[in-house]
Amino acid sequence: MAIEGPGSHSQELMGTLVQTLNGLKDPIGDAELARAKNQLKMDVITTMENTENRLEEAARNFMTFGDLTFQNYCEKIDAVSSE
Repeated sequence: MAIEGPGSHSQELMGTLVQTLNGLKDPIGDAELARAKNQLKMDVITTMENTENRLEEAARNFMTFGDLTFQNYCEKIDAVSSE
């Protein structure tokens, strides 16, 4: 995490950063989780439209897992719960 601003406002900036970090402990609502899942799936699908990116991801999957797993990314994203 990074925050930028003038040094004269460092106390407010630090307060904002600490508040944001503390917010990570709060439960994630269903609407926010669904939005994040949809955004991530859209990013994955958009990235995989490029043939070069698909080939690179296929090679990385095969080298790491011995299988092509990127076809299952959306299913795995959908399986994430707020817990």
